[in-house]
Amino acid sequence: MSLPAPATALLVAEAVTAGYDPDLPIVRGASLRVAPGEILAVLGPNGAGKSTFIKALAGIVPIGSGHVLLGDHDITHVAPHLRPRMGLAFVPQTENVFGTLSVTDNLKIAGDALADRTVAASRMAEMFDAFPDLAHARALQAGRLSGGQRQMLAVARALIGRPRVLMLDEPSAGLSPKLVSEVFRRLDRIRESGVAIVLVEQNVRAALALADRALVLVEGLNRHEGLARSMADDPVVAELYLGIHRRAAEALV
Repeated sequence: MSLPAPATALLVAEAVTAGYDPDLPIVRGASLRVAPGEILAVLGPNGAGKSTFIKALAGIVPIGSGHVLLGDHDITHVAPHLRPRMGLAFVPQTENVFGTLSVTDNLKIAGDALADRTVAASRMAEMFDAFPDLAHARALQAGRLSGGQRQMLAVARALIGRPRVLMLDEPSAGLSPKLVSEVFRRLDRIRESGVAIVLVEQNVRAALALADRALVLVEGLNRHEGLARSMADDPVVAELYLGIHRRAAEALV
């Protein structure tokens, strides 16, 4: 099933090919669209190219062909450090906070990208209001936070710049079900502020419970798309996941 793309899409990726080796692309023509205040879950089996796809949108992985639009701007080849200033924030799965620095210093570093120090201080105060757990641990080294708190700090760092689009790579990785629920509740609140969210996730059930729409990548290509609430029990989704593992197992026989 394929659904019409949002009419007011804020982030658009069309037929993107990308990878670390130009001759061996991992992403082989993937596309997505996400609108303000919408959460799009990008799903797929291991090795499908999900993380590489959003890293390409963030400018971290080179794009070979296709294009990426942020609002009216073509950012396909914009340097990665400039994309947050244009409104596109990315939270990687690992190394997303400075473990030896305090919570406060992590936020200060993120605020340094803002020209106005008064604005940066105001944004930091907003983050402490939005994430009370961080406010209580503001003097603690980030490396001593719980997994859920580290993820919240990583998200808060990204939100300092008030992005229009927030992309996250596996935010539930390594977290207990309780902490996954807490992190996802925070993402739901962020969505309510009008931020568009692109969420790469292996926790399919949790992602579909949170998202508005979802797409499934297989071998770097779009294979299925639909409303998130209808995809949890969609047999096509199950086949795209299980079929990959079944064929791999049969190849070993």
